Amino acid sequence: DRNDDYATHWLSFWNDALRNDYTGTGYITGGRFNITNWLYQSLQNNKPYDQFVRELLNPADESKGFIAGIKWRGEINASQRTEMQAAQNVAQSLLGLNLKCASCHNSFVSNWKLEDAYAFANIFADSALEINRCDKPTGKYVRPRLLWAQLGSIDSNAKRSEKLAQLAAQLIRPENGRLYRTLVNRVWSQLMGRGLVEPVDVMDNQPWNQDLLDWLAYHFQASGSNTKELIYLICTSRTYQLPSIGLKGQEELTAKNYLFRGRIRKRMSAEQFADASSWLVSPLFPDSLVAYRPKLKEKKRIDTFVRASLVVNNRFLIALGRPNRETVAMSRESQANLLQSLEMTNGIFLDNALKAKAHELFQARLSSKDLVTGFYQKALARNASTREMQIALGVLGAQPTEEGIRDFLWAVLQLPEFQLIN
Repeated sequence: DRNDDYATHWLSFWNDALRNDYTGTGYITGGRFNITNWLYQSLQNNKPYDQFVRELLNPADESKGFIAGIKWRGEINASQRTEMQAAQNVAQSLLGLNLKCASCHNSFVSNWKLEDAYAFANIFADSALEINRCDKPTGKYVRPRLLWAQLGSIDSNAKRSEKLAQLAAQLIRPENGRLYRTLVNRVWSQLMGRGLVEPVDVMDNQPWNQDLLDWLAYHFQASGSNTKELIYLICTSRTYQLPSIGLKGQEELTAKNYLFRGRIRKRMSAEQFADASSWLVSPLFPDSLVAYRPKLKEKKRIDTFVRASLVVNNRFLIALGRPNRETVAMSRESQANLLQSLEMTNGIFLDNALKAKAHELFQARLSSKDLVTGFYQKALARNASTREMQIALGVLGAQPTEEGIRDFLWAVLQLPEFQLIN
């Protein structure tokens, strides 16, 4: 029932999926359109997924940014035209299909052909695009058509707006199981750490349980394409509630002999860590970085910090894995790296927040033991062990200093117990 928090949280996922951002290439020159308000309101109202897709593919002005793509300045190759971008983005985001290779030549990694990509791109074009192979004109043209003929046809004589309406109507049909399976697989991956099909952008791969994927997709579509209901169904299942497991390496995620044993432990996303840190210590981001201020439904809700999904991209979020969103990004790297270590130890955002909280706690004149107990309960929902208390008191001393408090707070935020989603 927490519609605002739900929308704010899932906004990051959909911004990645729909290559929507607040700043970046194209926005300065008017060659790119922001869909944030439409997206936030859609999530806040739990818009049915079929309607969500229809409004993306046959858009009004506020949702046109997805298929409008980026108008790059200067010379570009044929596969970067906005019409081809639309074909690539729709195929990847909504259908779990990579057309980027087939936009230049016949794909080396799938059965999709150059003509398939151009036929699909022509749905988004005012007039037929000349086929370019490896950026060389061929003098050939192809009529607009869907990627799967079984879904229906597109009128090649129709105007662009009419073709988009036909595309939207055909793709959201219940018969298009690919659309609903792709969304189910993405939600499962977000919640479980690994998709039923992996990678999530290669839906032609074999799922580890075909029956489960089919049943979830059918249930999702038959229940009115209710995304919240899908999340509820998964999260209340015995499957989700199994003990989580760890992996020895990322390669296990895509192993052909993958065997499901439980939800996979992973680190919090950049936005999750930033929000948790802002709530625990002090706000990481100033109001000046806020790019979107949603109109909230829950009038009594008062945020004490700026949520990370609503701010412009910055060095802290980039270091922790937020993409630039010039292209569709359906997965993020969860492994720790050197850039993250440098930002955690030397970055101004976290350091300023820790300094502010350390000053507040120092002014409160708490004893070291009370300080440790209070912060452990708030951060980890438990008391410090005897050994942890000894170490913390060694850092803080009998009379804690601001520097000692800051070091203690930082150390707790670095604990795997805090950073991992178990």
